[in-house]
Formats: sequence, C-alpha cells, structure tokens
Amino acid sequence: MKLFDNPRKKNEPNPEINNEKEKIGLIERPRLCCFDLEDKTIEALKKSGANIFAGSLGAKVKINNRRNGENRLVSLNHIFPKNIHEFDIFIIDLDSYKTVDYSHEDQGEKLRTGKSYSSIISRHPESLFDPRPFASNFLRNELDNIQNRDYLVLVFSSKNYNVEYELIEVTEGRAQINGSPVYSLYSFWEYACGEPRYGKDLFVEDINDDFKNFLIKYTKGSEFNQTFEIPKTWQNGTLSPDQRYLSLIKNLNGELVSYFFSSGNHNLIMLPQIKDKKDFILEFLARIGPNVFPSLFPYSTNFGWTAEKEYWLPNHATLLKEKNEIEIAFKKALEESEKKIQKNNTAFSFLHNIIMETSEALVASLIKYFEWLGYERVKQFDHENQSKVLEEDIQIEIDEGLLIVECKGIGGTSADSDCSQISKIKHRRSRERNKFDVFALYIVNHQRYLPPLLRRNPPFTEHQVQDAINDQRGLLSTWQLFNLYSEIENGIITKEEARRAILEFGLITFKPTNIILVYEPTEFFLNNTVCIINIKEMEINLNDELYIEKDGKYEKAKILDIKLNNESIQKARDGEFGLLLSKKIYPKSKLWKKIFDNRRLS
Repeated sequence: MKLFDNPRKKNEPNPEINNEKEKIGLIERPRLCCFDLEDKTIEALKKSGANIFAGSLGAKVKINNRRNGENRLVSLNHIFPKNIHEFDIFIIDLDSYKTVDYSHEDQGEKLRTGKSYSSIISRHPESLFDPRPFASNFLRNELDNIQNRDYLVLVFSSKNYNVEYELIEVTEGRAQINGSPVYSLYSFWEYACGEPRYGKDLFVEDINDDFKNFLIKYTKGSEFNQTFEIPKTWQNGTLSPDQRYLSLIKNLNGELVSYFFSSGNHNLIMLPQIKDKKDFILEFLARIGPNVFPSLFPYSTNFGWTAEKEYWLPNHATLLKEKNEIEIAFKKALEESEKKIQKNNTAFSFLHNIIMETSEALVASLIKYFEWLGYERVKQFDHENQSKVLEEDIQIEIDEGLLIVECKGIGGTSADSDCSQISKIKHRRSRERNKFDVFALYIVNHQRYLPPLLRRNPPFTEHQVQDAINDQRGLLSTWQLFNLYSEIENGIITKEEARRAILEFGLITFKPTNIILVYEPTEFFLNNTVCIINIKEMEINLNDELYIEKDGKYEKAKILDIKLNNESIQKARDGEFGLLLSKKIYPKSKLWKKIFDNRRLS
C-alpha cells in the first residue's frame, strides 16, 4: 500500500547506508533507534561509539488547499530501519520535527503497479498535513513485535494531540473512502496522557539516589508541556494506581510530568523537554542505563577499572597465566589441525574433482580414483594418442583383458551419442587385439554446476540403459563413484567387488554381494531406531549385522534388541518382530542380510 511508503528525496542521504558505515568498529549493543533528535546529538552519539540509526516519525507537509473542495493525495514520510525489531533502545523527541513543502513526487503522483492502491487524502481547509501520529501507531506495532527480550523507549514529551486521517482506496475508474482512523502523538504506547500544560518548575520524586540526582541535574532549565495520569486498576477489590507505573517528576501542582513504566520486557521512561538532551542521553547511556537495565548493555565498562592490575583479586595472576598458556597451546593445536585439514583436502581432492571438473582435470582425477580402487595399470590414453581419431580417455589393463573408459563433465545430462561413442572404440580395440576381451565404460559428471543431491540421479534414460545392455557396455556417474568411496571405507563393499561390478553391462550399481532382502519396514518408533519386520523362512539373531539401503546407498547397522510381544529374545524366525538398530532407519528403506555358503537361514 502506497500510503505506507517511506519516501526520501533522491539526493538525501540514506540513513541505513550511513549507519552501515558508522557501524565499523562501534559497540554493537545496545542498538539505538533515534527519532527526530537534533543533529548535534546524533553526531555526539556516533563519536561516543554508539550503534545508532537516525530515524524520524516524519515531517509535517505544507499543503496548498486554498479553495473549498480542493484536496491532495498525501503519504507518510517516516523513516524507520528495516530491522527495527532488532533494536534495543528507542529515543524519541516528540517536540522536534521538520516542515516541508508538498511535492507531487514525494507525496502525490507515484509510479504504481496493480489496479488499486490506498492513500491518504488531505482536504480543504487543511493546510498542514501531520503524519506523525499515524507513524506513532506504526511504531507501536513494531514494538509489539519484540516479545522475547528487554527493550527501552526513552521519550522527551510534547503536547499531545489527535489527528483524524481519511483513507481512500483508488481503483480503476473510481475512489472510495476506506476508513477514518484517529491517532494521537502518543499512539506508540498505552495512553496515559493528562492535560496539556506548560511549565518550568520540576520536582524529582523520592526514588533511587543515583537516578534521582541524575534527574535533578538535568531538570534545571528544562520545561514541560504535557501532564500524565497513572491509570488505576482493581487490586484486591480496590481501585488503585497501576503498579507498572512509577512517578519520577511532578510539577508545582503535583501533576505528573515524568514516569517510568515496566511490564515484562517492555520499559518506558517518559521525560519532560530536557534542556541539554545531548549530555543527558550520553550520561544516561554511559552510567544510568547499564545499572538500571544491565541486559541492554552487555558491553558496559562502568566498572572496567576492576580489570586493572592494581585491583586484581587473589589468585587472579596465576589463573591469568594458566589461561594464557591454554590459549597458546590451543592456538598451536588449532594451527596443527588446520594443517592436517589442508593436507587431507589435498590428498583427497580427486574425490571433489570427479563431481566438479571436466576435460583434463576430470580425467586426471578419475585415474587417481581408479588407482585407489586397486587397478595397477592405468593410463591416460587419449593424452598419449597423437592421432585425430576420437579415442577413449583412459585405458586400464585388467586380468580379464582391457577396460576402456570415456568420461565427460557436462552441464546437463548425456545425449544418446555421448553414451554410445565408447561402443565404436570398443569394436576398434577388439579388432586390434583380435580378441573379445575389451570392456567399455562411459562415465559422466552430469549437471556439474549443481550440488550432486540436486542432480538427476541416475542421469540415464531407460532407453540409454537398455542400449548399453544390448551393446555390452557400462554406464556410470561420478556421483556413484564418490559414494562408493565411503561404502568401501565403511566395509559395505570391497574394492574387489567394486571392480567386478564395473565390468557389468547397462547401469552399473555397487552393492554388497551375497545379500538377501530381510524386509522393507513401514512402521518406525523411538526416533526411527526401532522398526517392525515380518520375515519368512529366515532367521536373525541378536547382534547380527544388517545392511540398510536407502536411495541406492548402503550402511551397516547392528541389531541391539529383538522383541516379540514386548519381550526381548535372542533370535527370531518366521513372524513379526520389533528390531532395535544401532542406526536410524527411514521410510522407503530396505533391510538386507549377508549370507554365506548360499544358505538362506543363519
């Protein structure tokens, strides 16, 4: 809605940008959101190291509604930080504001999208549009969003007044009234205003000595123009002053002109118009605030002198020395750990490379992978071959004959021609060797600009897989090889089993050999460590090791408990049982068991 816009002139500095620059090297907390403070006060706060945002409830707008029936569309012009809910202290001067001339650019004619918009209309005889009470109501909404931590609102009061706003909804071809809300200058808080009254005689109540002396110091030469009344509530059947309010300053007639409000994490200090606001705020933030609201001042240095050597407590020097030695040892250990991490990253960089790289870098990393897998005679053939005929990238001499490998790193998935190219090379090699002992494998690092978990896996169509079976060649992705590494290291599959699988036709899969399906559970308990199985012609025992398969990946899990009718048993055969496993099992997972000597039963 356009009436909620926060317009700013094009050559006017952006407070958020300025504040981002000011934040460098400043004290992070408390964060101060200041509304309509004088420039000298803002500059003094910045120099003190305060983390501030210079905002405004808005400027009054002079409007030339001269004749009866004349009107203008107007907008709010308050300046709030986008992250206002992250601030700790809000300082508002209600007596300070600017007045600007009406402009179509800032107030009326705007570029808009959509077929309708909302705005505020100013009609004759209004000649000065005041957006501040409306912005005050917005501020209340923002403050209400701060629920789980303390915050403070510090207000320099002014004479209260109400403004009725006329809202309109403009649609294609017509405009209609959309409400007439009334807001006061104090809409940002619970209403406690009394009569407007001007005066200079201020008397501080009998409160905390430090705070009292502080207020006495700054009320000299100050003035007030608004009184307040503490609301009354029913307490034990009696109408009594609300205990959330504390009287701070009264005038000569005993009327309240300053008070403190506290309810949960909401805190408000309402003040008269202090003469020296700059020094008042600086001293409050440096000395009073940290004592009254310690949670808002985590970096307060009020008693920082206690850290000086002359004031050290007993044993402090010894403990400080121990701390320093620990820090030195920790730093050294951390540096050693970083070196180990870097060394490990270098040693196993080929694993990342096979799922990131293309061309020569991919080929080199796959050669290193095949050497790790146990192949002893691996060479980069296309690099050695000087002919212009397209050849395989890698040749591996194996006991069964010759394995030739074509590998690609591509942004998408493989075309049929990419998958089948290796077949032509296979036939050529077979003729050269006069043997049918050549095995062909196509490896692809597909969709390489995406994280592998977001890629299409496997990256081959059913048609491509069937063609590979018919042509007696293999298809494999580098993501499969990446996962194979951990499965071998974890004892799921052996290197020998993996090398045998690579010689298969069609889509290559790596899985443990000599395993039978136990069950595909659908019921899970105890944070997915317990599942229900139903087995037939099979026996499982306590402490047996099972394989959990999920999305083609395998991991081992130990049977920690077997239950039948809520009783723990040592073995289970034919029936429904509950298994407690050493690892979590998730839906659509399968349980497998290793068999030996081709026996189905253990």
